[in-house]
Amino acid sequence: MKAFLFLALCLTSLALPSPGADKITIVLSEKAPPLEKIAAQSLATELKLLFALEVSVNERAPADSSFSILLGSPHTNPAIAASEWPTLSDQGHILKSTQKGLIVGGTTPVATLWAASELSYHFGLRHLLRGDAGPIEKPALKFTNFNTLYEPTIRVRAWSGFSDQPHGQSSWPIEQQKLLFAQLVKLKFTHLVLPSTPATFSPIPVDGDTAGRSAFKGARFFSSPVASGYRESVANAATDSGLIVVSAPPPNTLRIPLGSPTTSVLPEFSASRLEADFKTIQAAHSEGFTATAVMPGDLNAAAHFLSRAAYDPALTTKQAFEQLVTPICGDGVSERLWLGFEHVAHAAQLISQNDPALGIPLDKMWLRHLASKSAPPEWITKVKNHYADAVSEMYRGNTRTRNGARPFILYHAKRMEFALHYLTAIEALQNAGYATSQNKAEASAEATDAAVEGIYNALSAQADAARDPSDLAAIALLNQLGYRPLLKSLH
Repeated sequence: MKAFLFLALCLTSLALPSPGADKITIVLSEKAPPLEKIAAQSLATELKLLFALEVSVNERAPADSSFSILLGSPHTNPAIAASEWPTLSDQGHILKSTQKGLIVGGTTPVATLWAASELSYHFGLRHLLRGDAGPIEKPALKFTNFNTLYEPTIRVRAWSGFSDQPHGQSSWPIEQQKLLFAQLVKLKFTHLVLPSTPATFSPIPVDGDTAGRSAFKGARFFSSPVASGYRESVANAATDSGLIVVSAPPPNTLRIPLGSPTTSVLPEFSASRLEADFKTIQAAHSEGFTATAVMPGDLNAAAHFLSRAAYDPALTTKQAFEQLVTPICGDGVSERLWLGFEHVAHAAQLISQNDPALGIPLDKMWLRHLASKSAPPEWITKVKNHYADAVSEMYRGNTRTRNGARPFILYHAKRMEFALHYLTAIEALQNAGYATSQNKAEASAEATDAAVEGIYNALSAQADAARDPSDLAAIALLNQLGYRPLLKSLH
């Protein structure tokens, strides 16, 4: 089995010829395909950050270069000898040491880009959906004697983030799309599902009495990107990044929700469900998967697992999580974050079993709870407590982190704070409705005040977390469909 971590890696170090020199040359043909040029520039940037050394991209290595990286394949780069090239599928790629330098290449240009991301991954860099996170420990300035082949067992790895809701990917401007596409390719996704007509929505006011409005930096409205030519621009950007654009999930692929199976704004990632879904794909011998994404900021662990498991079918979600977190956060952090996500999974299961629409932005989404004529059910309190425990674990993990990827952890901590306050508000609204049905006006008023405070705190926490248009859209929607209608009903 040609798996990325379990193939033989010779541990003999290939030391740089001159320890005092610090120059690496990425050897790339002048006629290299565009994706290989992207791979070369991306790898050069990453190696500079990892090692703080000089990295150049040239047709041949200059005399004073310490080491050469030969990027591409014998078909695209004359510096790579055909005799050094193994038999690979159209998605196969390699890291292979030779007398002339380290071959970083693939059968196709996009596979070469995957090989480049694999090399930086080897040195501790982790590819997230919003960018890359560097390792806590600076890697040693040496290249291991590689002889590694990468062949996927899951060949179609599609990303589907567009929905009919503003917090789907259809609200993302083209520049934000490009950044996401670059990361998806580093994570070895192959396809982008882009609807023939991406959803649009009317501008949502976010000024005045808007909870969490600080996230919008003074803007008065949250709006769709400019509609004219938008789909074509998105499609071109995806294709230029190395993704295959399709208007519907590729045939013979199974759907995998990376977080919520609905368009919920709540964090609902479940590692156990993701692993079970992946095993279903393996058992079905399907072409691959179509991964559905709602709030991308929640989904780094899920995307990382699929990226690695597609080449290593024996990988578990817990092993993948350890591989993701420890290099960028340090020892002892992965366990705390894993426990936090386990609480999120328990919360997600309870929501799915009892009220799948709980986190979906809909008309009367909070007013319906105010109409309750019974006390809050036990499962609501359990969900709230799971999110509270998740917040605690995230902050414990943050305390243990030595700088590094703290923003990665803090995002999750704030998202779970948002969910905690969200559930606190729902519980209070149901208490208010129940008190009203019992003619207990004072108790109803107190519970209603607690609910309004909870919603405001939830949206403020979401504003603290906001990093991308999906985060902003969630705030705008919850104000439009939840917060303002509730305030209006109380006056």
